[in-house]
Amino acid sequence: MQSKTSFFNVALLKKNLSRTWIVGLLYFILLFLTMPVNYIIQLSNYEESWEAQAGLTKAQSLYEIMSYFPVAIWAAILAIVIAGITFKYMFFKRDNYMMHAFPVSRKSLYFTGFISSSIVGLAPIILNAIILTFVSILEEAYVFDGIWYLTLVGVVSYEFFLSLAVFSLMTSGQIVTAIVFYGIFNCLYLMIEVAFRLTASLLLFGLGQAMEGININPWTPVAFIDNNCRMNVFYTYDNLGMVNYFTHSLDGAKYLIGYAIAAVVFIVIGYILYKQKQLETVQDFISVPFLKPVFTVGMSFFISMVAGAFAAGLVDAAKPLSYNAKFTIAIIATLIIGCIVYYATQMMIEKTVRVFSSKKFGFMVGYTAAALVAMLLIRGDVFKIENKVPAADDIAWVGIQSSYTMVFTDEEEINSARELHKNFLKDKKELRDVNILYKDVPGTSVSFKYKLKNGNVVIRDYAVVDTESDQVSSSYLAATEPILDYLNNPNRIKEHVVGNIWDNCDINYMSFSTYTWDESISDYSSYVESFDYLTDREKNVKFKKVYEAVLKDIDAGKMFRTSFGYNAYDVDNDPLYNDFSFTVHNSEIPYFSDEDTYWDYNWRGNEEIYERNIYVSLTKDCINTLKALKDEGFYTDDDQIVTYSEYYERTGYYDGPILY
Repeated sequence: MQSKTSFFNVALLKKNLSRTWIVGLLYFILLFLTMPVNYIIQLSNYEESWEAQAGLTKAQSLYEIMSYFPVAIWAAILAIVIAGITFKYMFFKRDNYMMHAFPVSRKSLYFTGFISSSIVGLAPIILNAIILTFVSILEEAYVFDGIWYLTLVGVVSYEFFLSLAVFSLMTSGQIVTAIVFYGIFNCLYLMIEVAFRLTASLLLFGLGQAMEGININPWTPVAFIDNNCRMNVFYTYDNLGMVNYFTHSLDGAKYLIGYAIAAVVFIVIGYILYKQKQLETVQDFISVPFLKPVFTVGMSFFISMVAGAFAAGLVDAAKPLSYNAKFTIAIIATLIIGCIVYYATQMMIEKTVRVFSSKKFGFMVGYTAAALVAMLLIRGDVFKIENKVPAADDIAWVGIQSSYTMVFTDEEEINSARELHKNFLKDKKELRDVNILYKDVPGTSVSFKYKLKNGNVVIRDYAVVDTESDQVSSSYLAATEPILDYLNNPNRIKEHVVGNIWDNCDINYMSFSTYTWDESISDYSSYVESFDYLTDREKNVKFKKVYEAVLKDIDAGKMFRTSFGYNAYDVDNDPLYNDFSFTVHNSEIPYFSDEDTYWDYNWRGNEEIYERNIYVSLTKDCINTLKALKDEGFYTDDDQIVTYSEYYERTGYYDGPILY
């Protein structure tokens, strides 16, 4: 037996390896099957594979295979399994006392366990890289940079998660609890952010879509590493389905350095916790004294905050509440639930129901006061969350969405959108309770979305009602009408709804459906004129004439107008049931899609698009467009033009008002 002051014990190393090697073997099999074997199978029938048909080389195919492997997820699972098996003696009284009775120092037990766990976890990663390197040489697919960078990511990831796993195991005397803590530590920042965002979405004015602004950052490593520290591939296709551009990148090296440093820190902290750990804490829920109040207060505060917000949300869903009433219910529910969670947590930690002492009551009163202050700070918007309008210099683009979606990237338009938002927030008192004050007025919503230059998103969503109603106040009109005036500017509609190529485009497709009442079936029959008897050039000329009429109706304020609520049975606004769409196209100028940009919908990768199909909701007020459609033969009889209300009234499919 070696010295009690040694960092390393050979006999213990062999024992640890004998218990954990099977886990490493299973991981190696997983790596071997998903990369080398998968690649070899693909190459065995390469000429018939879709990769070969699309023009991917063997090297590019290997890059693609490696890019799909979820390194961090498997490293995180592997680390806790191996560490749990290695240090499982700490969670069983007999094994715990026996191991610490041997003439082996805790220093040696800890570092030998960590080294053996590292060997078992790293060996499969490195061995797989060696095999993959030989396979790539044999196939003349020289992708050594990708293979070994992926290996580096795997090594750093595993060592980081192993250090975090060991740290987690030291915090509890129960193996299941330690594993749960490991999961919590991995996602702690994200969980805290989600708790605040959920609360904000349920309680704060304009933050109903707060959950949409979440960005995974380095503090959530199990998700961040796979998204940002990896080998990425990107390729595009030509019109024939062939790959015309392929590139790969080795991303996230700077983050790997940070995770490597964090691994060292967790190793040291884990050792300090292990060195000071009392043997009698085995089977304790939490075995580290300073973590007990942190865990208790953290659980009580965040669970009660979210639960209180949900309680208020449930009451509001059953019967709409004013802003103040909803917040009052949330505060009361938060304090009550917080007290319950506080004592429940104490029972778990102390392993007894006898926790109702004066000392515990004093701590609970202190927590309750702190929770009350926190909720009041949120209610008073002390941190300026509700009023936040990002600085112009920080904004990449700002989008406004209501009836239609517009995204502004021009500096002048960004400033204008910001001013509209700031004006809207000048007097929030009435706007907060718009659904209560004007419950009988048709309404909808308007959203402001800011994409910042650092990649973050700020989004605010507000309930609004019809500005044409005689029930709304002058202060409400002062807040909302400037937004409508801005969005309904004809030039802005053409630029952002039709698109940036509206004044320099061909119309290579157009469709208009007609509806004729058929007595034999007591229903409408539909028809779309396809003009198959015309050449493409003749069709385009016909389509262009209708498009010019569309632009006239936009200029007249009859098309693509944003409204904060109207009734479909209003004759002046009743939309047509007839479907109408057309495609704008320019082979030279890429089309900028406001809607795709707003939703970050990058379905074609970075490939530029040169056309867009535009769907139009017509009304009978669109006289220029309807006349052009009739003149050009899309329909022949005015009876073929049917509004929604006429359709529903005649068919009986729907007998209530339609609100937009």
